[in-house]
Amino acid sequence: MGKKDNKYSNAATSLSEGGIFGLGRPIDFTDGITRIALICTILTSVAATFWKTMGGADTETAMYFGLNTAAAFFFSWLIAQELDPDRKLGGIIGGGLSIVAALTLGEGNVLVLLWLLFILRMLNRTSGSRHKIGDNVFLIFIAYWLGKDGYWLYPVLTGTAYIIESQIRGGYYRSLYLGGLAFAVTAMADTSMKAHSLSMIYVYLMALCFILFLPEIRMAAVTEAKGDIDGKRISPQRLQVAQGAFLMIGFSVPWVHGDAQAAALTPAWMAGIGVGVFLLVDAIQKAMFEKNKQ
Repeated sequence: MGKKDNKYSNAATSLSEGGIFGLGRPIDFTDGITRIALICTILTSVAATFWKTMGGADTETAMYFGLNTAAAFFFSWLIAQELDPDRKLGGIIGGGLSIVAALTLGEGNVLVLLWLLFILRMLNRTSGSRHKIGDNVFLIFIAYWLGKDGYWLYPVLTGTAYIIESQIRGGYYRSLYLGGLAFAVTAMADTSMKAHSLSMIYVYLMALCFILFLPEIRMAAVTEAKGDIDGKRISPQRLQVAQGAFLMIGFSVPWVHGDAQAAALTPAWMAGIGVGVFLLVDAIQKAMFEKNKQ
């Protein structure tokens, strides 16, 4: 196979690029939706803290709850940008739903949400760059940490994501080795935990997320989103792979690890529901507009 035909050749040339992180994305303060999301995050923190205080909680507990609820909103919004980078308002809907979920079901796990966010960015490359050494250390360390706590599926899924990334067109050939390293981390995970139960409320939320989010995979084929760094249109194939990985992770982790990890991933499900609802509403509005034109 000649160099010009090698699907890894473009990725190999990027090794000379500077920096140790490639998956970070800048926050555009000039964007109106971004400003709304940041304001809502701050207001959520204050309101949730006040609500908990009014319920009789001490100051420390109330502040912890407020920060976690705000983090649920913020990460739900961030994850929504990776699931549907063309329709940012869906993230606001998802963030609002995550607040309701935090008040009724409990807060999510920031570490899990951060891990998922970077997995999605590695696969869809919305940052406009491949994953670099800093991102890899970060991802594998989180996988190790979660595995050490008994959630062994995280290093397995991390390894799987690396291997999938290596096989997509333009994939980074060293992702294969990183996948092997992530799988090796599984050997250090605590697998002694007993089987966990999964409450039906989470099953219903998973089903709702699946139904509403599924059309997003088809719409990804016509994405116009561009990478932050290179300014090029992101690969529809990569976006669809990231969306598929989201569904795989969002369903497999709760089934294996039960309610604790279902609660951790609830803000991510809310992100999926949010972008799905916005896509549905947008489609209905366009259909009504076309009907009125006739």
